[in-house]
Amino acid sequence: MSEMYCIERLESGGEWVRELCFKTEFKAFVHARTKSRIMPCTYRVIQPTWNDVLVVLEGKSASQDASH
Repeated sequence: MSEMYCIERLESGGEWVRELCFKTEFKAFVHARTKSRIMPCTYRVIQPTWNDVLVVLEGKSASQDASH
């Protein structure tokens, strides 16, 4: 069984919603980081077999938009 690494998005109600899964942690991290830089959402990368949260990435905020 190969390990998978999944990206989840934090919904406004506090629930994590799974979006995509990848074979490598690196690919999952790059995709989650890219999404968090574009969208005003918080993303995380998890290893679902053990339910380990590997990284949490805060999304771009409205205040950052106003300063650019």
